[in-house]
Amino acid sequence: MNFFNRKKKHGIEIHKRFGNEGLHISVMKKGELLPLPLNLRSDEIASLNNLGTVLELEELFYEGMLKEEAEGYLLPYEQVYNLTEESRALLGLPVRTVPLFIKLDSKGFVSSSNFRLEAKYGTEDQPNLYKVSGKHGPFILSPGKDAILIPKEQHDFMSLVELPLPDRSSQSLFYHIAEVKKLADQLEIPVSEHLKREQYEFIEEMELDVHRDSAGISVTSLYKHDKLSDSTLSNPDLTRAGYGQLDGKRVFVANETKKKAQSIQQLDKIKGDDIPRFVQNPEGFLPEDIAYSRDLFGDRVKNLGIRVYKASPYIHAKESNNGWFDFETGFQFKDDGGETIFSEGEDFFSEDGSQSFKQVDEDIFVTIPDQVQEFQDRSRRLKEFSQQESNAKAYVLEIFENLQNVEYNQPLQEMREALHDNKIIDKTPPSIFTATLRPFQEEGYVWMKSLRLSGHGGLLADDMGLGKTIQVIAYLTYLKEQRQLTPTLLVVPKTLMENWLKEIKKFAPLLAENCICHIGADRLKDPDLISQYDLVFTTYQTLVRDQITLGQVDWQMVIADEAQHIKNPSTGASVVLKALKNKGRIALTGTPVENNLSELWSIVDYVQPGVLGSLKSFKVRYEKPLQNENADFASIQSDIESQVRFIYKRRTKQNQLKKELPAKIEHHGEWLAPLGKQQHHLYGQILYSIQAKQIPAISGIQELKKLCSHPGLVDAEMKTLKVKEVPKLYETIKLLKEIQTTKEKVLIFTEYRLMQIILKQAIADEFSINPKIINGATESRQYLVDNFNELEGFNVLILSPRAAGTGLTITGANHVIHYTRWWNPAVENQATDRAYRIGQDKDVHVYYPMVTSGKGNTVEVVVNRLLEEKKALAENIIVPSKDLDTDQILNDITIS
Repeated sequence: MNFFNRKKKHGIEIHKRFGNEGLHISVMKKGELLPLPLNLRSDEIASLNNLGTVLELEELFYEGMLKEEAEGYLLPYEQVYNLTEESRALLGLPVRTVPLFIKLDSKGFVSSSNFRLEAKYGTEDQPNLYKVSGKHGPFILSPGKDAILIPKEQHDFMSLVELPLPDRSSQSLFYHIAEVKKLADQLEIPVSEHLKREQYEFIEEMELDVHRDSAGISVTSLYKHDKLSDSTLSNPDLTRAGYGQLDGKRVFVANETKKKAQSIQQLDKIKGDDIPRFVQNPEGFLPEDIAYSRDLFGDRVKNLGIRVYKASPYIHAKESNNGWFDFETGFQFKDDGGETIFSEGEDFFSEDGSQSFKQVDEDIFVTIPDQVQEFQDRSRRLKEFSQQESNAKAYVLEIFENLQNVEYNQPLQEMREALHDNKIIDKTPPSIFTATLRPFQEEGYVWMKSLRLSGHGGLLADDMGLGKTIQVIAYLTYLKEQRQLTPTLLVVPKTLMENWLKEIKKFAPLLAENCICHIGADRLKDPDLISQYDLVFTTYQTLVRDQITLGQVDWQMVIADEAQHIKNPSTGASVVLKALKNKGRIALTGTPVENNLSELWSIVDYVQPGVLGSLKSFKVRYEKPLQNENADFASIQSDIESQVRFIYKRRTKQNQLKKELPAKIEHHGEWLAPLGKQQHHLYGQILYSIQAKQIPAISGIQELKKLCSHPGLVDAEMKTLKVKEVPKLYETIKLLKEIQTTKEKVLIFTEYRLMQIILKQAIADEFSINPKIINGATESRQYLVDNFNELEGFNVLILSPRAAGTGLTITGANHVIHYTRWWNPAVENQATDRAYRIGQDKDVHVYYPMVTSGKGNTVEVVVNRLLEEKKALAENIIVPSKDLDTDQILNDITIS
């Protein structure tokens, strides 16, 4: 199988030409220009000598990196550095960058009409390369030599030098020279003696500072420069004009930096309720185009000494010695970690009117909860029940019915849950909902209604593919019917917004009539206008920016999709989301824990503050024990689930769909292959390099993994090996032949682009079909999936595991081959679940072709064993599964 040097039968020619703006590419056949993507027949694929290039161009087309033009496509030069080395090789471009020796020179005097800057460059072999070559974007071309790709920073420098010089009669010329010299200094590029004598300094860095006085907080800008004094940097001329003759030098400020500094100077002083808002989320008060060090600026804000605590109303019931109950109400004030700092009685906020914060003293502010007046009124009603028998608890709960975010202690909470278990039992959504819910989805719908009635928030953590979105849409139609929908905020990643809108139009078209996407430069800024919409969609980034606007809306519901975006309790998105006024909160995520248990605490702190205690106590109780080698994962999981049982719902496909889904049959140890002759030799070389510490362990293990897939992935000369010379590939083709007899379809997962191309070529050769390749998720790829699902009979789709978490449903296939294994079993399970999900009506077979050796454990044997050991934990979404440990893999490899 030789897809790089095969004789042409069906000639598809690819022409490349270096232009001013990028690489011009045209795909031709018999003199006719072909559009991408190409719909090749299997016999064309089998005979192409440039299949890798064709497929890479299609991939770039899907990624939106190619611009269509009259004679084909343009790959802009700025995109060249976004290509992987593998991609550049497939396009016939230089794979690695080659640094140049560069010297900045000039011709003529600065004041003369013939003055110009010049970058003289060369290599060790060609020191005067600039005299015999031409530069086209990041490429250096010289007669009879291969093109050179220079590093991006050198390309940026030379592009700046090549710009036409500004008018010599203005300061613009000196500004340009200062800018070039500044970049030369950063890159350690030598400068000619003449230019050295030109005393310029160029400022392009700025940082933010904050100052507080009796009138409020001011944000100021500070220029940064290693060689200039603080007095020079604070000179008013620099802020006003961006230029000054200071310390005997011409000093210039970069135009963009000057504009940003001026925009900071124009900010209003931060006063009143905006002071605690600013402390919680400084980013929301800065212009959107300001880039700054969040850590440094955040520290400066913290150093102001202002603390903001969150007020939580509470009701506690305590049984006295005589069997009666004492009831206590008031407010607890907690920090971002949920730690209670102090408590006050229910009259604490009596004098604060409609403000959002109360200033306790010079440095302490506390949030004023929603419905304070109602809470206080009902607390006063409770005083007549200060000591009552236990049946008074039910009446007490009725008094505080429908108040949001009230914290109950355990005796009251247990009764509260019991009271509401049987109140919301209607499983049928309103008639404006056009879909039919499955039984477990009906349960989720009823659960969300019960949360609303009881004043709880909820975390819906259903397995991927069980329809979290459709359950929420059903719930939204219920709120619409109850006139409790307007306005509802849905915070979603931008990539999922279109899907939400599509699902709403499909299953609840009435809701789509009055919804708005709050994103982009022209988004609404008036809270009153926003409040008129039933549904308001926004992103986490826009939420942080528009904290003040969105914080003024009295939301009926706030729903956070992909809630792992608030897994860090101190980020702007987390702080702002938790501060929004609302009557109910829902979080959606199939992965509430990705790295550590604190992420779960932060999400639960959004939906129902206080349930898991403070972050500090939570870490001590659960997170630290997990670091123990003998940690009891099941016990920790069970304990946490008991704490959140009423506000947390998690269902898996295995449990909910076992009667609907067919069987999932895993074929372990059935498709084994030895190392090929060439593979065995290379394997020993790589293993020796790892053990001798000539290459890092993680890099070496990756190389071994690639080698087991195909030796051509580590040695370019072996790309053309025949299928029979690569035993694992040969076994996979044999497996596909067996599946072909069933007339069923197959998904093959491998993360390596070149391996995908080798598989495509081999499959086209053997089966006369055109298997498509998918990496990522775009509308074009969804079309490929839809087409694959609709095809009759045997076919193959090749994917990267990275495409597995992007919402693709590929139930047209019921065979899954993991040709290469991913490091994390949870990721691999997600890949399999592309086929094993709602809509699948055939048994799903999962295969793991594996390279073995009679002389010891190969890397694939070790990875397979460790993945199987961790698979049980991968099903556990509260206690996180982790990537495999490279040291453990290396220690277990025994082949020599």
